[in-house]
Amino acid sequence: MSVPTNSLLLMRKIYKHIFPAVKSEWSKWKALAEQIPDPELRQQALDVYEKKYFHCEAGGVISMLAGDQSEKVISFIVPYQLICDYLDNLCDQTTSFNPDDFAALHEALKDCFYPGQPKSDYYRFRETKEDGGYLNALVDGCRRIVAKTPSFEPAKPHLLDLSRYYSELQIHKHVREEEREERMIRWFESRKHELPEEMTWYEFSACTGSTVGVYCLMSCAMQPAFTPTYAKMVRECYFPYGQGIHILLDYFIDQEEDLEDGELNFCTYYESETEMMERFLYFLKQAKKATEQLPHAKFHSFLIEGIVAVYLSEEKAAGKKSVRSHCRRLVHTAGPASIFFYWNGRTYKTYRKMRQSYND
Repeated sequence: MSVPTNSLLLMRKIYKHIFPAVKSEWSKWKALAEQIPDPELRQQALDVYEKKYFHCEAGGVISMLAGDQSEKVISFIVPYQLICDYLDNLCDQTTSFNPDDFAALHEALKDCFYPGQPKSDYYRFRETKEDGGYLNALVDGCRRIVAKTPSFEPAKPHLLDLSRYYSELQIHKHVREEEREERMIRWFESRKHELPEEMTWYEFSACTGSTVGVYCLMSCAMQPAFTPTYAKMVRECYFPYGQGIHILLDYFIDQEEDLEDGELNFCTYYESETEMMERFLYFLKQAKKATEQLPHAKFHSFLIEGIVAVYLSEEKAAGKKSVRSHCRRLVHTAGPASIFFYWNGRTYKTYRKMRQSYND
């Protein structure tokens, strides 16, 4: 399977090849989650399968960068994403607010990139730990693909960096409410020298919360010609700006829910909706500009445009009158393919909602 270069071919391959492969891999892991002995851990694991399947679908789309090796990358992306979402649930539902516990859990992500090395005891700060080997199995699933990835070494330093950023965010954002902002600001100050000058602490935090860069690097690393220079270009395309627009839009559509639930939301730190949308546009333009230098530039551009379209096609954004004009501007700035993906996304979400209602 070649890397698609037009939006119609892209959508055809997504529905015909990618989504079925994702569903097959996902179903395998769900069967294992259903066997978790501890009822609390089993509930948190199965909650991911009930509510966050679309994360695996989105990751699967990125696998097309691997060409004929896309199914192999999907066998990495699905368990890696399941680890992220499972650990997010465990950290969200905890009553301890212990950053050492969150750090121990997220050692699983680092271990994914070290085949053959001993694993950590991820549950060592928890009373509930009888998962029947579920988390270890997910890590092993990732390791099997890493061990077979032809150009893993050029990608490895960037994969470890992005994975570490993601894990550090999860540690800081899940501590007690009165501590998390101060922790994140200190974290930002320690990394400030690595970032564009105009970036704020909450934008940096958003940039670290995406797995898009990891999946792009793993997909590209399936090609034997993936060099250190190429790997650095991919990393710089998605971190900070490509991942930033992804997570900022994710938080944007969840603002009202997060406010009701007392959850941290990075979009609330902007002084106005106008400032927020201008920053979204800036992130979008920087990410799009970075794609122009990459091999398979058109596909990388599709990914950025698709991210914008997927989030803004959500009813929480499309149905919000106060920002509707801003959303239209973002979609049109992203490019013609974004408009196509936007309406495709609206149609697909309507279809899934109708199918779910019928099944219920």
